[in-house]
Amino acid sequence: MSLSQKRRALSIGLLLFTLWPLVHIYLVVHFEMSAWKLAGWGMYATPRPSFSGIAVQARRPGKQEYEPVKAVSAAWQAQAKQFLDRQRWLGQLARPNDLARSFKEQAPEFTDLQIIVYVPKLDRQTSKIVVKPVVYEYAASDLR
Repeated sequence: MSLSQKRRALSIGLLLFTLWPLVHIYLVVHFEMSAWKLAGWGMYATPRPSFSGIAVQARRPGKQEYEPVKAVSAAWQAQAKQFLDRQRWLGQLARPNDLARSFKEQAPEFTDLQIIVYVPKLDRQTSKIVVKPVVYEYAASDLR
């Protein structure tokens, strides 16, 4: 490798090293990804709460109101925990579609479904961590 090729490779590497934080900030802000992933430098200035939660509400045929679902199988709970771990890192890029289909297979008596994910976020005005609910709605036709 000649000296000019080495300089070009070094220049490209430094350019990518310089631009990556901007790309990472975009991913964190627009997709609520964790600043702790993908070698972003924002991780040193961002809290990483380890708690999150999930709730399921479902609607029976002919009913208008959703009802909270309390009894779910251990297998579904394990699947929900895996989703929460993935969602903690990927933010809005992780969707609970498989979780919704799995719930529908286990509880076919319900038609429509809401999966509510409780996500800890830093409130920039108060500098406190607040829990933000993110609601994913699935109609019966979406779960086939």
